[in-house]
Amino acid sequence: MSTPAQPSTSGQEVEPSRVLYIGHLPHGFYEKQIKDFFTQFGNVTNVRVSRNKKTGKAKHYAFLEFQYPEVAATAAEAMNDYMLFTQKLVVKMVSEKDQHKDLWKGANRKFSKVPWHKIEAQRHNAERTPDQQQQRLERALRRDKQRQKRIRDSGIEYEYKPLEAAVAPKAKHTRLDD
Repeated sequence: MSTPAQPSTSGQEVEPSRVLYIGHLPHGFYEKQIKDFFTQFGNVTNVRVSRNKKTGKAKHYAFLEFQYPEVAATAAEAMNDYMLFTQKLVVKMVSEKDQHKDLWKGANRKFSKVPWHKIEAQRHNAERTPDQQQQRLERALRRDKQRQKRIRDSGIEYEYKPLEAAVAPKAKHTRLDD
């Protein structure tokens, strides 16, 4: 089945698109599953599932590129409104002019989640130099004074043990010689 090239408004023939938009993807139907499923139509060259940058969760739509435009047209026609699990897929052809230049950035890679909690825990628990510790203490004292001032300025009579009193001055270590 051959789809002829479509004439453009400038008189030149435009190659039919090989790219499909797939919307309403069900949970668990990601890069590998999409590629495996759509290879029944023909050779799939690129697959990209759109994901949240922060959490890595799928946004439930993807883009798929076939080797030949005829195959893409057949797949779009066959799979549009197809019930997959509990979702009704939306599959459409994406014209060349509607494709973003970075559409395939990060395509064909297995998604690996960034362990943000582990990275943040390591940063939080990192050993600090005495200078860094002193800066943290000064910042905490400054914020505590600002908090006390805001409480007084708002007309609230509230007294609490300030952070300054809780932080004991550093004791100088003296070495006892025997």
